[in-house]
Amino acid sequence: MIQLIRQEPVMFQAVVQAALALAVAFGLNLSPGQAGAMLAFTAAALSFWTLAQVTPTASPKTAQDNDPAVKSTAAHAGH
Repeated sequence: MIQLIRQEPVMFQAVVQAALALAVAFGLNLSPGQAGAMLAFTAAALSFWTLAQVTPTASPKTAQDNDPAVKSTAAHAGH
């Protein structure tokens, strides 16, 4: 379950917010303002977590980094 949440953080964020809306709709005793504030807070808090899950931690490699032929051509161009 944890791996699925890490692979699909946006889906997790949507499920959390939907669960809050359902809880309010089915009897959680909150005013509309309180429910809206909870949804806004969870959206903001989970967006930071989602960003951390989807942001690369290393620079992506370019074709030049991966292809020896491109490296060789680039090395000769520098003469």
